[in-house]
Amino acid sequence: MPKTARQLEKIKARRKEQIVLAGLKVFCEKGYEGAKVDDIVKKAGCSHGLFYHYFRNKREIFDEIVKNANNDTYEVVSSYISECAGGYKETLRNLLTYLFNKIYSNENFSYYFFFFISRWFLHVNADEKPAEETPRKPLPRLFLKFFESGQQAGAFNDRYSAENCCTLLLSIIQGYSLNNVLIPKNAERNPFRPNIDFIVEIFTK
Repeated sequence: MPKTARQLEKIKARRKEQIVLAGLKVFCEKGYEGAKVDDIVKKAGCSHGLFYHYFRNKREIFDEIVKNANNDTYEVVSSYISECAGGYKETLRNLLTYLFNKIYSNENFSYYFFFFISRWFLHVNADEKPAEETPRKPLPRLFLKFFESGQQAGAFNDRYSAENCCTLLLSIIQGYSLNNVLIPKNAERNPFRPNIDFIVEIFTK
C-alpha cells in the first residue's frame, strides 16, 4: 500500500532530524573546523546523496543546529527565570535541577546544551568573525539580567560582578554537559552528578 503524503513528510522529517543530530554530535566532538561531511554521514548511517538532499554543505547543517539550540535552550531558561517563583535562590535551584536532570536523562539535550554554551564561550564563530562584532547571545543575556536583578534584591552576593556570575554558572553547566557528552552514564549511577545546593551557595553566600 503506497504511503500518504503526510506519512512521507514524517519520514523526511525523521531522516533530516537524524542527520542534524549526527551533525550535532560530530561538531561537539571535533569542532567546526575538524568536522567533515563524511563524519556526519557515517554517524547518521546515511548516504552522501541523502545528506545533500537536505543540506548543501557543512555550514548549512551547522546553522540549522545553531538555530535549534538557540530556540530550545532559550525557551526553557526563559520560562524559569521569568516566573522567578519562590525567590531568586529557589529559582536558581529549580532551574539547575531541571537542566541537570534533562542533561543526564536525554543525550540529545546534553549535546545541544553543550553545543550552545560552547558556541557562546568561543571568541570566533564558524566564519572566524570576532565575537565582539556579533550581538550578545540571548541565553547569556537572560542569565546576566537574572544575576543583576538578584544582586540588586540582595539575594545573590556581590563579590563578583553579575557578568562574572553568569560566566561561572555557564562554565559549570558546560562542564557537566561535557562529562555527559564524552562519558554518558546511567543517571542514578553517575559519580559526577552535580551538588546543586553547593552550586547555589556559590552565588548566595
